[in-house]
Amino acid sequence: MNNLSVKFLLLLALTGPILSGPSSWAADWPVNREIDLSSGFGDFRDGHFHAGIDLRTGGRIGEPVESPVAGYVWRLYMSYTGYGKGLYIMGDDGRLYVYGHLSKFSGNIGQMVRNTQSAARRYYLDIRLPRDSIRVAKGELIAYSGQTGIGAPHLHFELRSGDNVPLNPLSHGFSLADRVAPVFTRVGFQMVDDSSLFDTGRRKMFRETVATASAGQYGLDTLFYFNRPFGIIVDVYDQMRTGGMKQAVYRLRLFVDDDLRYEVRMDTLDFETTGSVRLEYDYVEAIADRKRTRRLFKQPGNDWPGSGGADLGLIGLSGSESVGRHRVRIEAEDCFGNSSQLSFPFLWGPAGDVYALDSIAELPDDITEFYFTPHASYKSLGIDSVSILRNKNERWGRPENLRVLPLAGDRLKCRVVGSGVDRVVLRLFVFTEGNGMIRDNVFNGIEKQLPDRLDIMHEVVEDGLLLTVESRNRRASETRLELYDGDVLLGVEYPRFFDIKRYICFIPPQEKYERITRIAAAQNRDLTRKASVSVDTVDIALVGHRDGQEVAVDEFMTLHVDRGNFYQPRFLELRSHSIPMRTALKINSFRYDILPPAFVCRSPFEMSLNVPSVNVSVIPCGLCWLDQDENEWVWINDTVQGNILRTGSQGGGSFAAVFDGDAPEIKSLNIHDGRTYHDFNLPVTFFIVDTLSGIGDDRDIVVKLDGQWLIPEYDPERGFCRAQPLTSLKAGKHHLGIMITDRAGNVTEQYLNFFVGTKSKKGRK
Repeated sequence: MNNLSVKFLLLLALTGPILSGPSSWAADWPVNREIDLSSGFGDFRDGHFHAGIDLRTGGRIGEPVESPVAGYVWRLYMSYTGYGKGLYIMGDDGRLYVYGHLSKFSGNIGQMVRNTQSAARRYYLDIRLPRDSIRVAKGELIAYSGQTGIGAPHLHFELRSGDNVPLNPLSHGFSLADRVAPVFTRVGFQMVDDSSLFDTGRRKMFRETVATASAGQYGLDTLFYFNRPFGIIVDVYDQMRTGGMKQAVYRLRLFVDDDLRYEVRMDTLDFETTGSVRLEYDYVEAIADRKRTRRLFKQPGNDWPGSGGADLGLIGLSGSESVGRHRVRIEAEDCFGNSSQLSFPFLWGPAGDVYALDSIAELPDDITEFYFTPHASYKSLGIDSVSILRNKNERWGRPENLRVLPLAGDRLKCRVVGSGVDRVVLRLFVFTEGNGMIRDNVFNGIEKQLPDRLDIMHEVVEDGLLLTVESRNRRASETRLELYDGDVLLGVEYPRFFDIKRYICFIPPQEKYERITRIAAAQNRDLTRKASVSVDTVDIALVGHRDGQEVAVDEFMTLHVDRGNFYQPRFLELRSHSIPMRTALKINSFRYDILPPAFVCRSPFEMSLNVPSVNVSVIPCGLCWLDQDENEWVWINDTVQGNILRTGSQGGGSFAAVFDGDAPEIKSLNIHDGRTYHDFNLPVTFFIVDTLSGIGDDRDIVVKLDGQWLIPEYDPERGFCRAQPLTSLKAGKHHLGIMITDRAGNVTEQYLNFFVGTKSKKGRK
């Protein structure tokens, strides 16, 4: 089957019938209370789609959880992270029902879990039960809600097919009284070719939407002009009720001139492609806490099947847009037919300038005339007028003694009176119907050479390298950039003129730029003239273009990268910094920066750091990441091999080896040495406080009562641990022992004796 057929079938599938509301199959909710959602199906999570919905429990723990259907317990899962206590019910209807963050299980389910944990001496549990070994009836109490794992008290609920594929409960039988339409807040535009920049000098820009007089209708207050392929990003959310929590929108459709270009539906997910969440959403926006920002175009590597369309949703990719005015319409719809619409026009222009400068005439009395010929299809743009502005520093203003005159054949003549015109940068500004403005041809006053009075700035962005040359000259000149690895010239780039002070170019990932260590600039394009201004401290590496790549930051830190770690090749900037008084700060290395701080990976790449072995043998240390918001180091170390620390990373930021020689502390233990308690079911409760590495897994917490291992229920977010005796305590003396080990291997122990007794008759009322 050829590519065209594949695209056609995909588009046909996306434009077929769609559920405008829940299916006819009905199910009971697992909680007997008013349903209110805190998270929706398909919401952004860093590394995966949210595969279910989160039901609010009023901030309380212990809400009864019932089985929506008759069936049997299929799987039980216990962990300190993720779902916490998880329960899977296989319904007689052939579907799986999954519950997460539970506080406890009911009846024989709970007893079976406790027996299994005690036998294995492990809190962590992942078992699949034989069919019908534990039956449940529809409406039967099976568990209680809680906050185990991650997050505040709530119930995580999933519906899956019989072969374990997540389904959206709201489009597969679970109904809500929802009459609230989705809300559009912003729309973004992303350049997708190899060189284009917006007039802001960036590859991406956002604009706030404007609500119209009609309910559920949104627009923009700007008419944008494009002549290079671009994709659309939209910030949009749904709510189950007015003022409720925000969730992902179920269905989005992008139309251009009523032609469906792209569609995404949150009907189902699959675990094989759930990592595509970082491409389906705008990842940089999402980790900046703008988690409803959705791409309406397909990025390379995004293999999630729930979205797609012609030309990957990109506008202008294959010449489908004719020169002139077009209209974008984006429809957002929830599972119950509530819908909103964002609509706005845009102008699509020719690949080059609308008006091309064809000749210049210099006349007596310091008169210069510039003649322009329009593009053949310029009338389709609805041009109202054309102005010529002069550039001064960062500003464009109208020069004195200037006239723009129409000529035969729709040509234009611009007459400028005054001396020194040849040193003035002029630009055409084209104004169209609907308040559109096209920044068109830049001409005149661009000299061949000026002194290199320049500053060079660079930034690694999500799809390439952005280089900016800032000039301190008062005139404009042709400009070039030279990229080196050491003394080896890798390539020459020619930045775009933005104004007399700024020249900017975008460089996509290219194999010839595998390692850039120096950037030079000159205000001329004559390669025989040496560039006299350079930045000598750059270290930019291309990664993800081949397997087995080892990128040394310095003699101690190395990145180990394969092609499969990234969806497509990208640049990373590498820096190392010495740290004054680092021993006093408990740091055992330089600080290493990998930039940008956030970028998309397909899988973790490995980092290894060689640290002084003498230090590691005295006090343990591990690779840590600096949380800039909290200004604290976060332990991420996976292994220690001799004096080499290794870990995987799926992003950038600051890294260093940090000492952790401090043992965990046991705080607020509820049982005291030598004291008598009148509770035959007395639980053991305490807080674990650790300075850095934290608790690795359930084997790091050992609680024994009279030599018997107790099940440690630990909440890592609060540091709270509870261990309940498996049987009632007998009156008399008891011995309690607690041992805590952090991930660095530091151990703390506490042992004590206490007594359990009955209350005396004198003390009773």
